[in-house]
Amino acid sequence: MKKIASCLVLFLLQMQWGSAHAADDNIHLKTCLDMRGKETSASELDCYRKAAQATYPAKSLMPFRAHGLAQEWAPSNDPLNPHKQSYLLLFAQSTRANDRPTSPNPQNQVPTPSPQENRDIKFQFSMKHDLADFHRYGSLWFGYTQLSFWQFYDAADSRPFRENNYEPELIYSIRPNDLIAKLDINPSILNFGVVHQSNGQSNPRSRSWNRIYVQPGIEHTYGDRRLVLLARWWRRINEDPTTDDNPDIANYLGHGDIELRYSQNDLWEVCVIARQHSFQLDLSAPWTAWRLLTLAAPGEHNTNVHLQYFSGYGESLIDYNHKHETWGIGLSFPFD
Repeated sequence: MKKIASCLVLFLLQMQWGSAHAADDNIHLKTCLDMRGKETSASELDCYRKAAQATYPAKSLMPFRAHGLAQEWAPSNDPLNPHKQSYLLLFAQSTRANDRPTSPNPQNQVPTPSPQENRDIKFQFSMKHDLADFHRYGSLWFGYTQLSFWQFYDAADSRPFRENNYEPELIYSIRPNDLIAKLDINPSILNFGVVHQSNGQSNPRSRSWNRIYVQPGIEHTYGDRRLVLLARWWRRINEDPTTDDNPDIANYLGHGDIELRYSQNDLWEVCVIARQHSFQLDLSAPWTAWRLLTLAAPGEHNTNVHLQYFSGYGESLIDYNHKHETWGIGLSFPFD
């Protein structure tokens, strides 16, 4: 009976701590098992009790972003690195659904209205990959961002995807402090990019454009707090007017954007993105949710509650000239 009890305790302890601590567990348990028949039952049980109460160094929460703007663009051997925000809004509600998208190009005029739900599941994932490093002269990256609007709450129409925006880009990133003496006015990074964005649809709902851009970024730290400013200026690559899906898109989305981030402990973040006729506010606050993620061990991951508010034109390409407001709530995840 004592042998069965010992095996049962061994099994339960292994289930509790998992394979990550198997080597350490075996050291404690072997000591207890060696006591069988040599010590009193009370001493043996006390050994198992101490083994069960043994503590191991807790793993810290993963940062929501890398530690610093320059580090986000430092050469990396990882196959994928975080780029823009990645989030899942489980509920996003708009004030005005775009039932009939329009464009100055007659080929891109939707002829009849199609009623849309004003509630979506909205999600975005954005990653980048380091293609080549030129040491102090910078690095070349491939970035990809996808933004999707899923009419999950429209059961009558089989829950279709209302819009998907695909955004691949090539970015040449320079860290000026690697090239010249560090000054207070030096940007932390200087990016040059070429980007394509489209919704992958056929006429009359097709929308797309191509741009080149330059984006300096600066940051300042206040203890465990960080303020980041990214200013991007772009120029649209001209297209044939007869096939241009959205010839007036720059009138609504402007010629650049400004992104302002404020974070603390690299775990929560407030982010504002402003364009000529739009404004987006995102708040990501940490929420340890390993109990909901059955594949994650305690302390290994953090999940952020994500709140978002958008106002203006161009939340998606199909809505580039459609003004509305959207608010949503969901989750965002660190990918570092």
